[in-house]
Amino acid sequence: YFFVLSSQNAFDVRWCKGNVGEKIFDPWVEHLQSLGVEFQLSTRVQGFRTDDSKSITAIDCAVQDEDGAHELAIYADKVVFAVGGAALNRFVTCSPELAKHSDFRKFAYLRGLGVLATRLYLDTALDTPYSANACWGFDDGVGMTMFDITKLHELDGETSIIEL
Repeated sequence: YFFVLSSQNAFDVRWCKGNVGEKIFDPWVEHLQSLGVEFQLSTRVQGFRTDDSKSITAIDCAVQDEDGAHELAIYADKVVFAVGGAALNRFVTCSPELAKHSDFRKFAYLRGLGVLATRLYLDTALDTPYSANACWGFDDGVGMTMFDITKLHELDGETSIIEL
């Protein structure tokens, strides 16, 4: 992440000053709902339906909610796969309906990368050299970036927030 940003000639990063859920996602969800978007929580994609033109016409889902487990078909004019490469790969490899179309089969070659972030709240101030500190050399192909959230958010105090 750090290396990507440092190698860009014109890349502007904005850090959220506050809780990302409260500042970005909650208002975004509320706006989408005001436009008529419905969010289907506790729902797992089971399969897809396509038409002769290879367009996805419906998504077959399994729902687990307060009414128990049931199936749901979501019909749509257009479907946007807002998932990572590994999830898109899994959709195609587990869906005979998608796999029968060559355009969708190409997604089965996508690979994904697992990323884990941990935020540490320290009871003392930690003096880091930079707000983003690249680290590597643990194992082949493994690296990380340590973000000093305290510096990024320009927080004052006798504590530190570090994200790895």
